[in-house]
Amino acid sequence: MGSMVHSVRFKLLAAFGLCLALLLATGVFGVMGLIRLNSNMSEAYTGNTLPIVQLGELRAAQLDARLQLRRAQLVKDDPAQVRAFVEALRKDMDKINSSWKKYFPASITSEEERRIANKFNEALPQFNANVNDAVSALQAGHADAVVQITDRQSAANIEMGDLIEQDIAINVAQAKDFAADSDATYHRILVWAIVLVCAGFAVGVGMCWYLLRAISRPLSRAVNVANDIAGGKLENGIVVDTQGEFGELLVALRKMDEQLTETVRGIKVSAESVTVASKEIAAGNIDLSSRTEQQAASLEETASSMTQLTETVKQNAENAAQADALASNASTIAQAGNVAVQAMVGTIDQISTSSGKISEITGLIEGIAFQTNILALNAAVEAARAGEQGRGFAVVASEVRTLAQRSASAAKEIKGLIGASVAVVQAGSQQAAEVGETMAEVKEAIRRVSEIVTEIAAASAEQSRGIEQVNQAVVQMDEVTQQNAALVEQAAAAAQSLEEQATTLRRAVSVFRMGNGTGAAFA
Repeated sequence: MGSMVHSVRFKLLAAFGLCLALLLATGVFGVMGLIRLNSNMSEAYTGNTLPIVQLGELRAAQLDARLQLRRAQLVKDDPAQVRAFVEALRKDMDKINSSWKKYFPASITSEEERRIANKFNEALPQFNANVNDAVSALQAGHADAVVQITDRQSAANIEMGDLIEQDIAINVAQAKDFAADSDATYHRILVWAIVLVCAGFAVGVGMCWYLLRAISRPLSRAVNVANDIAGGKLENGIVVDTQGEFGELLVALRKMDEQLTETVRGIKVSAESVTVASKEIAAGNIDLSSRTEQQAASLEETASSMTQLTETVKQNAENAAQADALASNASTIAQAGNVAVQAMVGTIDQISTSSGKISEITGLIEGIAFQTNILALNAAVEAARAGEQGRGFAVVASEVRTLAQRSASAAKEIKGLIGASVAVVQAGSQQAAEVGETMAEVKEAIRRVSEIVTEIAAASAEQSRGIEQVNQAVVQMDEVTQQNAALVEQAAAAAQSLEEQATTLRRAVSVFRMGNGTGAAFA
């Protein structure tokens, strides 16, 4: 209950409740007075003003009817004028009857008025009958009868006029009473309104002063604290010495001040950490960017070298294919050479055989020459024995001997040449055999070389495909490295932006000042 009394809600409700109560009282008195005034005005209008008007119209119509009847008597010799006045008289009679029906009995408000109205209502039929009789006499031309009827009705007319005047007087008196009551009600409402307005004004001024003291001072303190916090001053040491909502507001501001202080300290530490980390990240990104660029350049060189190597390997494969073709051709040529060497060996063997036969023939010729020489010698001996007769035979024998010697000498030379030729042929045959074996070895070597060249060509082709794949991989690595370089540059820009934002954050936090004056540490 005590905390409720100190609450701003209770104070505002009490102040505005009292003001509203006074306002309600003023309104109630005003409404009641207006109702009373409206009732008086309504009663005065419907109960007095309308009856006065109706009675006035009735009185005027009655007087006009008497006047029209008198005029008709004066022009009794002129039927047209008589008819005109009679017509006007009938209108007045209709007016009298209609006005009376409006007035009686609906507009009667008092017993005295009712008593007088009853008298008039009792006299009205006789008045109507007398007027009708007078009209009939006028229309019949009986002027004397009209005079008698008029004289007989004169006293009744005066009495009816007095009754109307009495009803009018009663309504006027009632209207005066309503006016007096309305005036009294007006003055009473005016007095009460002045009293209540003054009381409300006094209460309003008092409550304003009270609320200003009860609300303005703690609210001003709260505003000052909020302005200090907004100005960057923290650790304000807020003292709560009031109750109610403003006390709760000061407690909340104190908690906000403490939590904001801790938050700012944390932000300061985090901002410094972010700044250091962003600087390190930026430096690392710059270094990584440089290395990535170097790697990209190396990959470009590697890609170029791999391209050249690919072309070289392709050329080696082509050369190996050509070498394989040449080796195959050389193998074919070696096969043909081996066949030719074998043929040459056979020919040399035949030559060696022929040389042996020639050597045998030469030996035979040498034997024949030797035999001939012996025979020539014997013939010379026999010619010498024969003397002169045998001189010619001796000359022939000498020539034969000389020829035999020359034949023997030629046979020796031929034998020597044949022997040398046979030796050469044998050596050539042996060399041809060796050449055949060498050609076979060359053929085998060429076959092996062809197989090796074929394997080299296949390996070169496989190596070319592998190097081409490696080249594609290097190209892809180069593209990835270029992308990595771009990403590293973006990361470097992001790290630099992060560093700038951290610096901005530290500058933003620097506006807060701690109670011990550590605000400069945020700069």
